[in-house]
Amino acid sequence: MKPIYFPFTYISEPVAEALASCFRQTVIYQPSSRNMPEAIQKRAETDIFDIRIPVNEDEGKLDTFIKEYRRWAELHQGSGLSAFFSPGGNKIPFFDETSISQIRSDIRQHPTSDTQYPTSNTSDTLFNARVFLCIAQDFDMQNSELDNDLASYEKMEQDIMKNLRGEDSEFPVPGSLFPVPTDDPGNHKTEERIGAWIRLMQHDPEKSGMFVTSSQSVFDLMIDKAPDAEQVLCFDSVPIWGNSNADKAVPWQENLARHLDMLAENTWPVSADRVEVSASDDDRRTISLTVWLAPGKTPDEFFGCYVENETFQAGNEGGKYKNTLLGLISV
Repeated sequence: MKPIYFPFTYISEPVAEALASCFRQTVIYQPSSRNMPEAIQKRAETDIFDIRIPVNEDEGKLDTFIKEYRRWAELHQGSGLSAFFSPGGNKIPFFDETSISQIRSDIRQHPTSDTQYPTSNTSDTLFNARVFLCIAQDFDMQNSELDNDLASYEKMEQDIMKNLRGEDSEFPVPGSLFPVPTDDPGNHKTEERIGAWIRLMQHDPEKSGMFVTSSQSVFDLMIDKAPDAEQVLCFDSVPIWGNSNADKAVPWQENLARHLDMLAENTWPVSADRVEVSASDDDRRTISLTVWLAPGKTPDEFFGCYVENETFQAGNEGGKYKNTLLGLISV
């Protein structure tokens, strides 16, 4: 069973390192095969991440619509993606049939291409979800690049201070005047992100019983809607091994995978012998992993409640996963 990362389609380097330390391979969805971020393409070439594109219809229409939306956003929002995804950027809510129609209407009044957009039918919801995920991916990638730039600046600042004070100085180097902000991308349009991602997920024929996120906001919202869920695992110090020492994590990862399979596939409470799993003590940089279990809920049943009043295309799991596991990676 491969864990599936959600509800994001872009993954930052710290989160990628954390997932690689916990799991042998993690699934990441992409809303489109076109314009896939370079970082995602590189990860697709490794065995650590399984990059999937559950839906590949209307790729040309989607690509052109995204380009037109970026022009539309600059005109209507002033500062583009950042304004739209900011907490206060709800003046024109995007993931909404009314606003989608307004965007299409505005674009058609000032066309820059001969693209034919989907008409209003059942495929619209999925197309809109893919549009939203593409825009969200751009936003997350831009924020990640900004964080990297700020981190580089902070390191440079620290190096300059060390050089000025000297290696043998008895005075400590002060903290950065411009500390890197710790922002949870899941804070921005949390419910819309989850809803759009679920619409993509339900088209993946290869199911899983384990879903993992790096967003505390997303995790809290999911748990709030699962009153019967309970915590089953918690690791406070999982070492970040890196590529050169990845083999050292394999025994622990395999043990954890067997335990997660048992939790997802057996009726809760599990009566079988439990597998002991514990992260190795190490002086390396560490992350934490917390896993909760929603008993008696298959993944389709668990996620189906987040798209209420809509047709949820349930997959045929053959009863394999009797519970749904939800994990939180904290870097």
